[in-house]
Amino acid sequence: MAQMLKETTRQAILDAARSEFQEKGYENASMRTIAEKAGITVGNIYRYFKDKDDLNAHIISDVSERIEKIFNSLKLNALSKEPRVFNMTTDPIQLEKMMDQLSGFLVELFFEKEEEFKILLNDENLNQKMRDWFENTMRDLISQTYTIPDRKEERDILSHAYARAAFDGLKDIFMNTRKDKTLLLSMTRSYLNNFMKMVNDAYSIRKFY
Repeated sequence: MAQMLKETTRQAILDAARSEFQEKGYENASMRTIAEKAGITVGNIYRYFKDKDDLNAHIISDVSERIEKIFNSLKLNALSKEPRVFNMTTDPIQLEKMMDQLSGFLVELFFEKEEEFKILLNDENLNQKMRDWFENTMRDLISQTYTIPDRKEERDILSHAYARAAFDGLKDIFMNTRKDKTLLLSMTRSYLNNFMKMVNDAYSIRKFY
């Protein structure tokens, strides 16, 4: 009986924290409010979780690990270092397949773990891996043009700007689209494919003289 009560209390804390994190974001979430929602004292939370970081880790650990795994598996093929033919781009078919795979994964995960997914999207500390992936991918595409050392700063600033725009647009789609899997998948695929195609086409491989 005591063990069942402990599990019930622990789950009540997790449910309350999930609601609070989704509503206010991780940084603004209040342990006092979480305790009130769970019907316990603040001190009682610390019998189950070390701190807010530990509590949050338990909530989004599965989503975070699965996102990290898929992003680690999606890499553009290394671009050739040989002399380049004028006006070539990263293989658009490869890029489209990668975006289709990413879109399908994100939509499936969203419908399986909606609350945890939204918590992750809403907090920059938690979605860092996603934003880093976008920035690294943008840098790979832009590096097709900015191959000479004195343009590194320009390339890095543009990569960061494009990545932020790509992520923010993706976040808007998931946060605001009605809960229709076919519609969400169509919008996500269209957005990611068009965005990446725009960057790929704009920064083609060019021969410098």
